[in-house]
Amino acid sequence: MKAIFETTDIKEAQRIIAADNMANALWEIVHNAWRIFENTDYDYQKAWDEISDTLEEYNINIDELVD
Repeated sequence: MKAIFETTDIKEAQRIIAADNMANALWEIVHNAWRIFENTDYDYQKAWDEISDTLEEYNINIDELVD
């Protein structure tokens, strides 16, 4: 696949360029970040629920974005 984007807006270009890095960061958060709290007394469920709700609100299925 080849995609070509044309813009004169530098911020728009930066967002497009950063999208892959953001998808990979979200994938790490969704699939691996919970392990940090696995053996602690910290109740991370509230934070996890907020992350999940935000992804759902923006209709982001991270598993579709990252192989």
